Amino acid sequence: MEEYSIATQGWKLSSCDMCELARNSVLMSGFSHKVKSYWLGPHYLKEGPEGNDIRRTNVPDIRVSYRFETLRQELTLITQAVQSEELETIQEEDALTITATLSTQ
Repeated sequence: MEEYSIATQGWKLSSCDMCELARNSVLMSGFSHKVKSYWLGPHYLKEGPEGNDIRRTNVPDIRVSYRFETLRQELTLITQAVQSEELETIQEEDALTITATLSTQ
């Protein structure tokens, strides 16, 4: 509790911020499924607002939804970047192969 109190004062976090921090701490903890279900609700494994039980977490669904959508967008950008790098590598390899083939002829 002391750490949460210090975080609240040091970073000027709201009570909603602190509830979200506590929720995420439980989600990422090594607690058993039974304990997480007790603290977060029986559907905590579902992604986005479907896995949020506001009566237990005190985190508004709109906030959980925003975090989930932002995560999905970031993962999409990362996937696209990796795929474009792979495509560029393939194109570079093809260009080198063509150049090598032409120079041996």
